[in-house]
Amino acid sequence: MYKYQTLWKRKTLFLIAALGVLVSSCKEEISGVGSNYLHDTVSSGIHTFADSTIFNFQPVLKRTILASGINLNINTAASSLFVGKVSSEGLEIWSALKIPILTDSVGRLLADTLILRMRYPYHYGDPSDQTIDFSVYVNTNLTTGTSTLAKSDLQQIVGSFSGIVRKDTVKTILVALDTTILNPLLRTSSLSLIIVPNTPMNTLRAFASNENGDNTFSPTMKFIVNGATGVSTKTYNPTYDFFVEVSDGQVQPGEFITRGGYAMRERIVVRIDSMRNQLKLNPFVTINSAILQVQSDLKYHTTSNVPLDTIGPSLGYIPNNSVADSGHTFVTYGTSSTTDQSRYGFQIRNLIESALRNGQDSLVLELRSGFAYRTISGSTVDVEDYNINRWSFYGAGYGSSDADKAKRPKLVLTFSYLR
Repeated sequence: MYKYQTLWKRKTLFLIAALGVLVSSCKEEISGVGSNYLHDTVSSGIHTFADSTIFNFQPVLKRTILASGINLNINTAASSLFVGKVSSEGLEIWSALKIPILTDSVGRLLADTLILRMRYPYHYGDPSDQTIDFSVYVNTNLTTGTSTLAKSDLQQIVGSFSGIVRKDTVKTILVALDTTILNPLLRTSSLSLIIVPNTPMNTLRAFASNENGDNTFSPTMKFIVNGATGVSTKTYNPTYDFFVEVSDGQVQPGEFITRGGYAMRERIVVRIDSMRNQLKLNPFVTINSAILQVQSDLKYHTTSNVPLDTIGPSLGYIPNNSVADSGHTFVTYGTSSTTDQSRYGFQIRNLIESALRNGQDSLVLELRSGFAYRTISGSTVDVEDYNINRWSFYGAGYGSSDADKAKRPKLVLTFSYLR
């Protein structure tokens, strides 16, 4: 039995060795069987669009926003109250605070102080200028939907502050208010205060708002009153507060800007129908990459000293343009090229592929200086109220006056599909 097993093993080893020699001596070739079905079934292409047949641009200025059917100032839920001006940019911002009613039962007002607190260091403008100088005015017609403020909205000055506050520090500012003017107004529902920068102030600073996330930093009205039980101190927070940009600089020729707080955005409509026709794309095409490129004019790009504010511009998607403020979606922040720090790209592959799949004729996008979600009266809205940054981009138009057509916005599309 052992003899036969040994013989079988020897034969098996011989066959394996012979098969190895046979395989190694064969010429390696690719079989042509079925090649007529597989060859050239995948086509691909790359195309760069930089003309008005694909793009439509339009500036959008958002001063108010719709939340739960109520029209509100876009900065009603902002975490900061910006105050100041930057003359070189033609920029000026005021803050407004709605003061709650002081009932007769509280007593007679003896003293009134407005307390403003900085929650974190913030400085926008000339780094060497650290002056804070503002006046507090009375207003009797402020509403949550107030979108603009003008000199005519400023009635009487009831207080002021002037001082040097280092840009890398936080400070609590106390402003003694004129009780003679305020006493009768505190008994009504119409009293508001407006904080306006004076001539010596030439930067923007940030005070914590009612919605800053920590009530110990919120703006406070401190009343000293003489009531039934004697002299006591009462403190109240504003009913609501927000800031309003009352002016901004001119846009450079052939460029467009985005600005935080002011909510200056650029609406970008991508013509999917034109793209589909030009490239003969069908609904089954695979979009491998779709980079929307914009180039910033660095001479007119300005930001604050807050690291979060230095994040690149953001892109939002508007799925339903027929309804105001309806569920805009954050897409991505722009990333700059390693070879050109002024050029930012946004990957919108999924949006374009979905539009082609679903037979959409266009995509509506918004380029912004930032993107944040806020909840107001149970509704979620998207804003850029946490920064005042300005971005200036080349090529909003496509006329012959464009100084450098190479700097126009572009869409670089790479695609593939089965024939």
